[in-house]
Amino acid sequence: MPDKYALLDVLDRVGSAAVLIHCRGRTTDFNVLARRIISEAPHDPAVPVAEPFTSRMIQNALTEPFGTVELERPRSDQRLVFQAMDITAMGEPHRLLILIDLAIRTDVYAPALEKIFGLTAAEGRLAAELSRGIPLATIAQSRNVSITTLRTQLASIFGKTGTSRQPELVALLSRVCQFSAVADVAR
Repeated sequence: MPDKYALLDVLDRVGSAAVLIHCRGRTTDFNVLARRIISEAPHDPAVPVAEPFTSRMIQNALTEPFGTVELERPRSDQRLVFQAMDITAMGEPHRLLILIDLAIRTDVYAPALEKIFGLTAAEGRLAAELSRGIPLATIAQSRNVSITTLRTQLASIFGKTGTSRQPELVALLSRVCQFSAVADVAR
């Protein structure tokens, strides 16, 4: 098992906010992205972060694989959930929480779709826009093309991805491209 800093750094690089909670019920560390989500203060690794979670949330996180995040000082616009897994860090049992901010949509990277599925540049852009919930009519208007043209491209995308409906395509794209092109996160 890599050390906790290597693990937290990797999760930063793939765009996942992560928190380590000790099995005794205290938060032991955060990666940079988690600090940004849960703290209003700028990140300073020399300054320890006070316990940001409610005790009820920590107890829930220690026993449940999924849940909502309850912060001591939440911002009104935050809608956070977690996915948890048991790990060993520093030789002791911990829970690793991956925090997900429901208010933020991960962008699907069109060039990645082109490479993975053999899409054309236009098909990759269309798939990425559909994954963000943009309606075909809006895409057609912004590109100055007909909806028929986009439906032809969509049919090609379905064939290349092995899907047959837009919801199925969007679900596939969210799994394939959950790690968007993330810039290095400075520590």
